[in-house]
Amino acid sequence: MQVTLLAGIPYTNQTLYHQIRFLVGDPVAYLGNLPPDGESLLLVRDIELARARQLARADQVGCPQDFAPAEGLSGDREVATAQAVVEVLRQRGVTLVTTDRTLPFLYAAQLQEAGIKLTLDDELGVRARRIKTAEEIEALEQAQKVTGQVMTMACKWIATADVNDAGELMQDGEILTSERVRRRITQFCIDNGFSNVTDSIVASVPHVADCHHHGTGPLKTGLPVVVDIFPRDDSSRYYGDCTRTVVHGTPSDELAKMHRAVVAAKQAACDALQPGMTGDAVHQVTVATLKEHGYKYVPGNAEHDPEVPAMRHGTGHGIGLDVHEPILLSVDGEEILAGEVFTVEPGLYSSTIGGVRVEDMAHVTESGAEILSPLYEGLDWTDV
Repeated sequence: MQVTLLAGIPYTNQTLYHQIRFLVGDPVAYLGNLPPDGESLLLVRDIELARARQLARADQVGCPQDFAPAEGLSGDREVATAQAVVEVLRQRGVTLVTTDRTLPFLYAAQLQEAGIKLTLDDELGVRARRIKTAEEIEALEQAQKVTGQVMTMACKWIATADVNDAGELMQDGEILTSERVRRRITQFCIDNGFSNVTDSIVASVPHVADCHHHGTGPLKTGLPVVVDIFPRDDSSRYYGDCTRTVVHGTPSDELAKMHRAVVAAKQAACDALQPGMTGDAVHQVTVATLKEHGYKYVPGNAEHDPEVPAMRHGTGHGIGLDVHEPILLSVDGEEILAGEVFTVEPGLYSSTIGGVRVEDMAHVTESGAEILSPLYEGLDWTDV
């Protein structure tokens, strides 16, 4: 019987939270497959016992004081939790424990000192999080729905702005900057029960050539603005993630061509997103589609003229309790499983023409990909 150990703080350790479904800001430890009957045990702070016994997914719930070693427990909560883990294992005669990639070294050191061997299973908890349940799909779809509402608000605010003599966008008599749009996105998300939104991207020329630049300064008419919003639903703790591109006024012919190429690449990638395919294969479909439209993929570590439109990143990534989860739809991406949820987000970027990215969230079913909460994907958001 393989005894497993997950430990840390559920607020920040999403694999641990996914296993126990109990949210707390103090150290906890989860032991699975304990002898003699294979039950699980969750150790929490004593003040959390009643709530954990009601809410947590574990066969038994105890606190470190229940398993104090003969020499007593440390006054430090995390050290005490690690000491109690060792004592539980000692009492059960366990000499070998398997853990995941997130285990704090403190626990490893305590086990080592007690002569208990620790092995790493770097897939422990990962596959369970990759394959989403119906409940998780519903949570992701709801998160994406609200993210789409925020996106519509932001893009329409940009599209309907006034213009000053310098070509800068104006709203309510003030220059419309990346920072102003980002603040409004954050406030809208907070008002709707979403958080972790301060990193939203609102980027235009020239910053958009760096596809993860958050954007800064005045927005201008005729130039594209890439808006990427990835907030967390506080009620479910699942993320939305959506990118759209908006142009105030008339886009250039080259930009319109870039947009057609990106939309086609996104559709081709979604069509290829099926169980048994690999993340690498889906990415190569994206690359091939962009090439058909006259554009290329340039790896992020390769030299490249920032004025020349190119895609510099992978096609997408898994999403769930973290905004970026395994696996990647990118070079060397692994086999795709039914039940996974990915972002699909091809893009093209130029420091002079501007950038285009269009991103959707796709659920992989046995019959192919299903877009969760579809959203308008054009450049003109005036009447959306």
